[in-house]
Amino acid sequence: MMTVMSESEDDLNAEEDSSLIQGANSREGNNDKISGKAWGRVKNIVTRSQKYPKSVFFILGTEFCERFSYYGMRAVLILYLTNWLGFSEDVGTAIFHSFVMLCYFSPIIGAILADGYIGRYKTILYVSLLYAAGNLVMAITAVPPPEWYGPALGLILIGLGTGGIKPNVSSFGADQFRADQEKERYTFFSAFYFAINLGSMLSIILTPILRADVKCYGNECYPLAFGIPAALMVIATIIFVAGGSLYKKMPPSGNLIGRVFKCIWSGFCGRLKNCRSSDTKEHWLYYADSSKFEPEFIKEVQILLKVLFMFVPTPIFWTLSDQQGSRWTLQAEKLNGDLGALGTVKPDQMSAINPLMILVLIPIFEKFIYPWCERCKFLHRPLQRMSAGMILTVISFIMAGVLQMKIEDSLEPPLKEMESGISFYNTLHCEINIKTGDGLNFKIAPYQKSIYTVITAQENYVLNVTSCFPLLSKKVTLKPLEVNRMFVWSKDGKDVMLIKRQDLRSHPLEGKSKLSIFNGGALQNTQIVVVYNSHKGTISNQSGILFPSSEQKGEPFHPIYPGQYNLYWQESHDQNWTKHNSSFSIGQGAVYNLVIARNGTGTVLSLLTSVEVNTISMAWLIPQYFVVTVGEVLFSITGLAFAYSQAPITMKSVVQAAWLMTSAVGSLVVVVVAQSHFFTSQVLEFMFFAVLLTVATIMFMAMSCCYTYYYTSGHGNGFDDIEELIIEEKNEDIPLKHSNHPKHK
Repeated sequence: MMTVMSESEDDLNAEEDSSLIQGANSREGNNDKISGKAWGRVKNIVTRSQKYPKSVFFILGTEFCERFSYYGMRAVLILYLTNWLGFSEDVGTAIFHSFVMLCYFSPIIGAILADGYIGRYKTILYVSLLYAAGNLVMAITAVPPPEWYGPALGLILIGLGTGGIKPNVSSFGADQFRADQEKERYTFFSAFYFAINLGSMLSIILTPILRADVKCYGNECYPLAFGIPAALMVIATIIFVAGGSLYKKMPPSGNLIGRVFKCIWSGFCGRLKNCRSSDTKEHWLYYADSSKFEPEFIKEVQILLKVLFMFVPTPIFWTLSDQQGSRWTLQAEKLNGDLGALGTVKPDQMSAINPLMILVLIPIFEKFIYPWCERCKFLHRPLQRMSAGMILTVISFIMAGVLQMKIEDSLEPPLKEMESGISFYNTLHCEINIKTGDGLNFKIAPYQKSIYTVITAQENYVLNVTSCFPLLSKKVTLKPLEVNRMFVWSKDGKDVMLIKRQDLRSHPLEGKSKLSIFNGGALQNTQIVVVYNSHKGTISNQSGILFPSSEQKGEPFHPIYPGQYNLYWQESHDQNWTKHNSSFSIGQGAVYNLVIARNGTGTVLSLLTSVEVNTISMAWLIPQYFVVTVGEVLFSITGLAFAYSQAPITMKSVVQAAWLMTSAVGSLVVVVVAQSHFFTSQVLEFMFFAVLLTVATIMFMAMSCCYTYYYTSGHGNGFDDIEELIIEEKNEDIPLKHSNHPKHK
């Protein structure tokens, strides 16, 4: 996590830096992962608990609840924006990544506030209240009717709140240990990252269930899906305050980030003033005001800039990686989540694969893959691993593009400008024959439908219906770009009628299907309810999806989840519900028309499919998630360790700030691309991002060949003689194990 250190804090933070290098990983641009050896260290907490300061457990509880809150809210955010608030996929993606950008830009403000003004404890406390308020705003404003300004305020408050917490909580936890508690502090960081991953994984699984399986105000329960994260954030604040009397609170130590920026600005201005001077200096930074910046500090800033220069291509990695929560979730909506014996997966649950794989992959990499790489001299150097991670992320987006191509191939082509679509439904007990004015002929069996047909849009389209009833001749208007269903039915069993209803030809999203009912006169003046066949207890109009008598003529379409259903009807409110003896099955991503027709003295249920179920399984997402997660392990952990090993000890916090900023810039790229509307196909957009990261990877690899490596042998109190302790190795990519991390004496 990003901290701002002074020399007085070096003893405390040196071990923190070492722990971060060896055990930290990054989620969404942040080092929110568990180290490879963390399983054993977390277990050691039990045996070392008597040595842990009691305040540490309050901090771990706070972090678990805060990460649960953040990732739980974020898991359902893209679907909330697109399906509830009604934004398009492009606008929803732009809003999602603008929020992520704020979350990873605001830590700079949090770090400056904590280290330069009010200290870590007060910063965490104040922004936690802001954070909790933002979550409450999100939950309250999710109540119908949908509106955007409340959620906008909530997201801004959450973005500022998480930014204040993100750079301070882990450092505040490290503050609680004594100087002689090196091992305890080391295990604390592993437990800290374990709490992060556990909280995020559980919330990503739980909140989509609350969203989809619980009904609020007759709709999906976004108030509850946001309310639980809000409750967890309130609990996090309570836990943090409860440990207040136990905390060791360090006073503000000075704004190092601000001083670095001032030094750079002073050097830049000084160089401009002396551009014609014959007095040249080793580096333009040495033109900075010597009365404000000592030579040692300028040297550290010079080294820092060399490290930060290597970060220039890296935001594009996060441009792709962060889309797991946006574009990939939207892609999952178009797939079939039925995984057989494993159950049905919701689209917004797929992102839980990332933290789950992280927990599994990092121990495997640490214990087996990295040692093998060291022995074989293959990917044993930091920039090699980072490059490999970027390449794998390119491959994952190519895989996403290929999958998207399959999805788009399975979709129905859109109508052209002067075209109209039509299909006919026979609700009669006998076969019908429909002849049109343009020579088409449709022969439809009882309780069945015709194929969907595209014709030229026109007024006075002639339809002649022949059946076991008298001939029906009718003219209808078919408008351009309009799709219609024509139901042939008989109200009284004597005369045939034809009724036109608009059709729905696109796959429903959010893992649901759509269902309409056409009551062909079999049930008069009844209300109908469609109920899961697993329902237990008394049937009421709240037991399932209610179709009053006014909604039994093909309109409207009601969203419905996959499963086996029964149909009940009730003629009046004082009578019992009657169950039909037939059940029917609903798939995922389909559009259905349930026809209720006469069959002598009884009724017939006929479920007719207008749009077929999603044919591509959501399991096809797993390979691309696996590849991008392996890429994240290679890039994120190694990148953070590389940056820490290269930066001077007193500049670790600035490096952390820059690392977080790469994620913010990466999200900005997504916002620009999504809002440009340059790509008409999602396939082209995925491939564009793959090409963009390919270019960034080539640039990164070229820069690494020209990079001069510095690594330091620091001591607890910082640099005694920077010239002696900084070692230059030109054109030699140093392995991670060669970095001498600072240790306590």
